[in-house]
Amino acid sequence: MTRRVHWVLAALALPCLSCSSNANKLYGSMSQIYDLSFNRVNIVLEGSSASIEYVDNSSGDPAVLIVDFANIQNVAGSSIDLTQLDSGQPRGVLQRISNVTTDFPIERGTVTFDQVPQVGSQLTGTFDITVTLPAGYTLDGNFSATVTAP
Repeated sequence: MTRRVHWVLAALALPCLSCSSNANKLYGSMSQIYDLSFNRVNIVLEGSSASIEYVDNSSGDPAVLIVDFANIQNVAGSSIDLTQLDSGQPRGVLQRISNVTTDFPIERGTVTFDQVPQVGSQLTGTFDITVTLPAGYTLDGNFSATVTAP
């Protein structure tokens, strides 16, 4: 009887483990162009810019999203328009870093942070991006990591 209880408890816990195993995802039609696999996510804060880096130790970084959140009153929970200009520069920059760095101009896109990025805090969020080159491709992601300084 005791073994049966252990098996039932293990079976109940299994779905929970698979749901919470990784809050970091990278997906979209950009996967038709290159591999979106990664090993970890780093979030680096420098001034009012947060860099969300999807890191693959073997082949370079499939995606780096740099977000300037200066002059936004409610950063936490807000949908930040990555094409909006701040001081003449777009709020968002999307890159792929391998042997060379490739910039992907953002046609439209948003990012949402669960809180204002601060060094030492756990930052969670999502983004949805459509790029102009190659036209119409999408890249979406979820992230959760401790924010570090450069």
